[in-house]
Amino acid sequence: MALKIGSWIIGVGCFLAFAGLCFLPAAFGAQRDATELAAGAMVFSTGMVLAAAGFYMKARYWGEVEGSRPKPGGKSRRKICNLCSTQESAVECRVHNVNLCPECLGKHYDFKSCAYVPSTRPTNAKAKSRTTTA
Repeated sequence: MALKIGSWIIGVGCFLAFAGLCFLPAAFGAQRDATELAAGAMVFSTGMVLAAAGFYMKARYWGEVEGSRPKPGGKSRRKICNLCSTQESAVECRVHNVNLCPECLGKHYDFKSCAYVPSTRPTNAKAKSRTTTA
């Protein structure tokens, strides 16, 4: 809802700013009139304030949406074991894409196919693609 209202406010603001600019030829024409220049400046500035308010509404909306999502790879958040879901993970099996605690590591261990990395180390796409293709 805030996105639509923000878009409408931006549109109305841009229209008013354009209408304010249309006063300029009349203000600087053959018969110069200072009141038309003042009226045009007022309409233009009102349009710009409305457009800025619309941008502000949209930015606040997106800030709230992004703020509510958990941040991926944050150092303050520890990964939880995918098998028992009670302890912090110690390693990640890259082949099966599973985070494991020390107790569950013994249940999952397969030296032929599994490739383990510490779960504190950041993972990247190149390393994952390298291990899955081998």
